Amino acid sequence: MSYRQKVFLKQFNKDEFANFRTSYESINPDRPIETAHVKYEDTDPRFRKFIEGIDDSKRSFVDEILPHLGLFLHGPFPLPGKRVTTSAWDCRGKLGAYKATGVIPKLAESRVLDIGCNAGYDTFLMSALGAIEAVGLEPHGFYHQACFLNAVYDVPGVSFMNLGWEDLDPRYFEGFDFVNCQGLIYHVKEPMLLIEKLASIMRPGATLLMETHVLAEASTQSQFIEGAFWGDETYWWVFGAECLMGMLRSAGFKDVRMPLKADCDSRNPLNPRMTVEGHPAGARAWFVATKS
Repeated sequence: MSYRQKVFLKQFNKDEFANFRTSYESINPDRPIETAHVKYEDTDPRFRKFIEGIDDSKRSFVDEILPHLGLFLHGPFPLPGKRVTTSAWDCRGKLGAYKATGVIPKLAESRVLDIGCNAGYDTFLMSALGAIEAVGLEPHGFYHQACFLNAVYDVPGVSFMNLGWEDLDPRYFEGFDFVNCQGLIYHVKEPMLLIEKLASIMRPGATLLMETHVLAEASTQSQFIEGAFWGDETYWWVFGAECLMGMLRSAGFKDVRMPLKADCDSRNPLNPRMTVEGHPAGARAWFVATKS
């Protein structure tokens, strides 16, 4: 049994994780499983390389633990025996977003911090794209899914911490070359504090990649969400793109740009422009900025 497998088994509590599962599997329970028909051969070949020549101990480890992990949000992840994780979101399009934003050259030989990494799809991807160190931070139970995958893939330089953005302290986290912050800032009540925290642990000249939900129209304003958004009560903001870029500049970032923006599904069959709660459906946007 590998060191990472031993560490995982010491910290993983099946009953506690079962309780955590109910907290996210009950949100939008009718949401389709985007990877339901993805075959092993359709998963990212970079991830499949992680399990080439895998030994029997890891196969038995997967057999024991996988049934307890339930639905992953990130995925699809290939596993031994040509299996694929059951994952709500199809993250294979992330590679296209990295290419479109032009940040892939920035990853080579870099130290990467992935904030709110969930099950670690971006963390593993950035490692495969050349990062020498990729650290994923995840404060919720998805951390255990990431550690499970890391115990199976056993990728040098990849690690995960059960911490949130609030725990970032430049005394212990410093000098990162690249920070990835996707799908997080609208879950934060104090978004400016998040941006300032990120700036505090980045070296001058480092790159920030931030992805978030934004208003569809150009706007220097942002909308506060009272109640739920897409059935999720952890949403607090929908940002105007120009507003968010101004926030980044105010926190000490330069060369702020929005290289990619795409309309997103409103999940309201009666009105594609509005969510079921009545909020504008908006878009998803990727921002790139350089630490001054």
